[in-house]
Amino acid sequence: MTLLLDFIRKQIGWCPNENHMAIKTRANAPSAFGVGDRLVKNPGPAGSDRSGKPFEWEYEHTQRGTFIIAAVTSVILIILASMYFFGPVWVTVIVAGIMILALVLFSTLTVSVQQDALRIWFGPLRLIKKSWPLSGIASATIVTNRWYYGWGIRWTPRGPLYNVAGFKAVEVTLVSGKTFRIGTDEPEELKRAIEKAQYGGDPTSRVIG
Repeated sequence: MTLLLDFIRKQIGWCPNENHMAIKTRANAPSAFGVGDRLVKNPGPAGSDRSGKPFEWEYEHTQRGTFIIAAVTSVILIILASMYFFGPVWVTVIVAGIMILALVLFSTLTVSVQQDALRIWFGPLRLIKKSWPLSGIASATIVTNRWYYGWGIRWTPRGPLYNVAGFKAVEVTLVSGKTFRIGTDEPEELKRAIEKAQYGGDPTSRVIG
């Protein structure tokens, strides 16, 4: 019980990076695109880092599923209260277990863009995750989801949707023609990160979306 309440308290009170992009670089270096640009490249001669490897453009951001956390937490608390007053029943125990699992799996969505791939994973345990090589991405476009698309992992007329909160998303079109959407509260930053990672930090080499 204590561990569950501590987890719920942590999820409700925790705001990952306060809606800021988590920047990761192999060395602390000024941005190649100015002070306002939050995508950073490694130091070294043009076209490589100090080890002679190509630049790696990295982006990582975690969005909290506020509505999911609040709704699932409310159901869990109601179930725990009923179990306290009326005793545990196998049906309520099963439902409580399902709710706890949903809270662990879908409390957050993290999106990571590196030089080789676009990756996403749900929750702190990363039990549900997906990745797509950047070489297979044809375009990225900022879109707005319809309210009835919902949250979690959903199937839409535009392909799968991975989302934990809000209605903004980036729709990714693959070279194969298939599309999918990633929900995010940083659609502009995510789109720009895909562009810069895919084209070696030079988004002018090809315009996406």
